[in-house]
Amino acid sequence: MPQDLSGSSRSYFVGSDIGGTFTDVVVLDDSGRIAHAKSSSTPPRFEKGLLAALEEAAGGLGATLGTLLSRTRVFAHGCTVATNALVSRKGARVGVITTKGFEETLRIMRGSAYCQGLPVEDWYHKSTNERPFDIVSPDDIIGVVERTDKRGDELAPLDPAEVTSAARQLVEAGCEAIAVCFLWSHVNPAHEEAASDLIRAEWPDLIVDTSSATIRILGEYERFSTTAVSSYVRPPLQRYVEALGAELRDAGLEHRLLVMQASGGLTPAAKATARAVSVLHSGPVGGVAAALTIAKLTGLDEVVTADMGGTSFDVSVISEGQVRYTNRSFQERHVVAAPMVDVASIGAGGGSIASVAAGKLRVGPESAGALPGPVCYGRGGDVPTVTDANLLLGYVNPDFFLGGKMSISLDDTRRAMEEKVAAPLGMSVEEAAWSVHRVVNSHMVDLTRFYLVQRGYDPRDFIMFVFGGATGLHACRIADELGAKAAMVPLAGLATVLSAFGIANSDVLRVVSAANAMPFPPEDAAGLESLYSGLEAEARADLAEDGFTPEEMASTRAALMRYHLQLTDVEVELPAAALDGPTADEIMKRFDDRYARLYGEEAGFREAGRDLMGESVRAWGRTPKGRIEMSEDGGADPSYARKSDRTCYFGELGLADTAIYDGDKLQPGALLRGPAVLEMAGTTVVVIPGYTARYDGYRNVWLEKDASAGEEAGHHAGA
Repeated sequence: MPQDLSGSSRSYFVGSDIGGTFTDVVVLDDSGRIAHAKSSSTPPRFEKGLLAALEEAAGGLGATLGTLLSRTRVFAHGCTVATNALVSRKGARVGVITTKGFEETLRIMRGSAYCQGLPVEDWYHKSTNERPFDIVSPDDIIGVVERTDKRGDELAPLDPAEVTSAARQLVEAGCEAIAVCFLWSHVNPAHEEAASDLIRAEWPDLIVDTSSATIRILGEYERFSTTAVSSYVRPPLQRYVEALGAELRDAGLEHRLLVMQASGGLTPAAKATARAVSVLHSGPVGGVAAALTIAKLTGLDEVVTADMGGTSFDVSVISEGQVRYTNRSFQERHVVAAPMVDVASIGAGGGSIASVAAGKLRVGPESAGALPGPVCYGRGGDVPTVTDANLLLGYVNPDFFLGGKMSISLDDTRRAMEEKVAAPLGMSVEEAAWSVHRVVNSHMVDLTRFYLVQRGYDPRDFIMFVFGGATGLHACRIADELGAKAAMVPLAGLATVLSAFGIANSDVLRVVSAANAMPFPPEDAAGLESLYSGLEAEARADLAEDGFTPEEMASTRAALMRYHLQLTDVEVELPAAALDGPTADEIMKRFDDRYARLYGEEAGFREAGRDLMGESVRAWGRTPKGRIEMSEDGGADPSYARKSDRTCYFGELGLADTAIYDGDKLQPGALLRGPAVLEMAGTTVVVIPGYTARYDGYRNVWLEKDASAGEEAGHHAGA
């Protein structure tokens, strides 16, 4: 672990998250103080925007950037570089060396190329669908003679000269990375490892990934696809992480950089780049990690997270006090079988573009991004966005955007909304802005409802945690239409940088898996126990290399199970007990219950028996944490924080005088009724008519239907 810097010197814990539009930083110190900052992202040199945000956050704690970094015990980082490389199709040119005769595995895609990763309704139109773009060109896939069977026994040896010849052909063609993907390598990786060693010996600077090191699963297509995606995004990620590490060291950071993984924990930067696929969507996962921390503090077990930033809207779930994971996802319609926190996303952010075609209003998924950004940014954007609409509705204060750090062009915004939306639809500017607001709300509600129902949940059972820079503007509307119990803005103003906060408070995580299929309960329970013990030993040895002691480690086991002869796998966490008869019964019950919740009580064919398809261990190395402190109750009257009144537009009221509060000043116990607006340095929360806002002891803002609404629901009430 990093050396202890406590005592006379203040110690810091830093979390950072780079998004497509903004870069967020949270700094906690060992006394419980929290500072945060938000700055514009600076593509392609994202590290420049991060350093600017770090310097601002350091100033908030009365420190210089150098002092902050020199006393940082944990520096954790989430980024969109890998995701952006995939989405923008600007990854590396990848070559694949595979088992001869299986060169078409990535192209065939199990025959699902024209529908995989698409909504169900598109499956009925395969003939008009396009294939996913090629991660690897067919010309860059070469087969070599080798073969191992399903037991791991060698059937045909690997020819070193053939491997070297194939690699030379790919290097001369311009490939930046090579993925080695052989059959049954997850059972016996010897041929892949030998091929990798041969290639690295000849080209030591070339990036080489093997499928057995990337992901150990049954299914050559899923394994090959995951490895190819990892190789595709690895070069840009590696360049970015190396540049960021050098910048931070030059600025004073003495300890290693940790990177957030999609699986929900941190890993050293070098290991993150070695398995680049693990970093996809690392930023949104940080928000889920923070939500879990806050859910535990507030005693909540059923939470749906909603994160609206400048570019996207991300949804995930915490159920029975646990984060939900997935072992298979589609990234740009390519299968990624790496373990990830189960996050669903759509292009619905503050920068989502509003347009009219054939008399119909469309909002997103295209985004104006950081450059040029919304029209109101004054950076050359000329098409209105969701942020522009919220500004015209009166929800956003033009004099207090990003806490007053950023100037806003209101006249240009009104002109763009008039020309591009209002005039084509025959509406006033305010009506057009309200329509944009409603449409993007509908997109977010539809995603959230579909996400929950598809996974067997009822939206009415959940509290919605809303965070990110833009979600507070839409929170009441989303929760109301969804039918959620309530919405909650975690930690007040810190919600705008909650992903960075979650990243700062995460542990180092290592996930190790195997793919030994067998009936369950197994005939050889001792053998299965030995398998899990071996996975745990491997994971803990990896954490020990990172400097963790046994006392700082914890681990859990999981099994991927299905009913015999069925195709749907469900992951089940195993009890912390030896795999004897009673434990096996408990595991089967957990699987049956989970399957029934997901697919219905009568869906499972229990009489067919159960199969174990994969085994995994999640092992954590506990990192030092900052503290979250409760504040004293300041009373219900919020008048001390009232700033002014402003005219805002609400669909049910039209234009209405609305109380404006300093949301950063409001203390626990504060209670106010809508319509009202809470302005904070990094975000804004709109309390709609018929809703109340209440601050709890952690300064979480609870948005709930006004129990005393009655006739007052439609009237402005300041306190």
